[in-house]
Amino acid sequence: MDIKKAVNEVIAQVTEWRHIVHQNPELANEEFKTSALVEKALTEAGIEVTRFPNSTAVMGVLKGGKPGKTIALRADMDALPIKELTDVSYKSQNEGVMHACGHDIHTTVLMGAATALAKYRDEVPGTVKFLFQPAEEVPPGGALGMVANNVLKNPDAEYVFALHTSVSKPIGTVEINNGYSHANTDGCTITINAKGAHGAYPHLGVDAVAVAGHVIVGLHSIVSRSVNPIDSGVVTVGSMHSGTVNNIIAETAEMKLTVRTLTPETRELLKKRIIEVAEHTALAHGATATVDYWYGYPSVYNDKKAVEIVKATAEKHLPADKIYNRELPGMGGEDFAYFAKEVPGAFFYLGAKVDDYPGHNPRYNASDDCLATGVEMMVALVFEASK
Repeated sequence: MDIKKAVNEVIAQVTEWRHIVHQNPELANEEFKTSALVEKALTEAGIEVTRFPNSTAVMGVLKGGKPGKTIALRADMDALPIKELTDVSYKSQNEGVMHACGHDIHTTVLMGAATALAKYRDEVPGTVKFLFQPAEEVPPGGALGMVANNVLKNPDAEYVFALHTSVSKPIGTVEINNGYSHANTDGCTITINAKGAHGAYPHLGVDAVAVAGHVIVGLHSIVSRSVNPIDSGVVTVGSMHSGTVNNIIAETAEMKLTVRTLTPETRELLKKRIIEVAEHTALAHGATATVDYWYGYPSVYNDKKAVEIVKATAEKHLPADKIYNRELPGMGGEDFAYFAKEVPGAFFYLGAKVDDYPGHNPRYNASDDCLATGVEMMVALVFEASK
């Protein structure tokens, strides 16, 4: 299969699809128009399509004409509750909703790869599963439901791959790293219960604001004092609310935290220490603390062999200076982790830089010019992984 030729044949359609999806962004689990567009494109390409009850997820299955492995390719479809402030001609038509994290690129790149592979199916090795996933942005996410629906089974996928736009890397590049790619994304709510009183007589009460302040200082010392410096951890107090007026000693305070780690061991350590610091600090100041702790997405771990496949693919299709080795993992989260826990997987980045606005920013913009590289990488991965 002449992959570059196949990409050139579909890229105009992929660009049109990208503009349609970007103009019609949909929130998590509401990707009705997007999934309908995906289903229509796959069906017209002659790809077997599966839909799932009470879900916007779409799976396409293409059986190639040559022997080979079963390879899964995943894209996420959901947008964010952000009012778009870009000036692109295809800006969001859905007020207050925007593709500010590149999922429109991910979706349409995979649609393009599916269309290109279907056109030359007689030359395609093995079976390819195209996984269009809802709700990556909102826990518990859409990947877990797809895994529960056995999208990686019958036939069993041997590898799973996904890409994500990177607005820090130039057009026409890819970036990949071994090992951890994303963090565990946990969090908790800490509630301080103290004793209210008149603001003029603090000795008659127990000040929830003061207690919360001491708890926050303690929380911010956990990573530096309890985590091995070679490991990674983040404890961020993103919200703190207490009190109503200036002359009343607050009786309660509430803090909301995000907690990021890479390894299972550090994940459990931070949970343990957060609970200890909150409860014991509050007790030391005459109050009590309750901690409602929850687990988010697990960390993404890039399989060594799957990474080698991505690198080998990139080396065959891109100049050497267009391939970046990511030195360190990110502390963001990705529910691709659930797929990668089932079969060996790799998550890599597609250069899409236009300006300096980051993801989740209302002026975020990823360039159409990255589409061809994305489609080429996804198509080529099927051939490289089937060896």
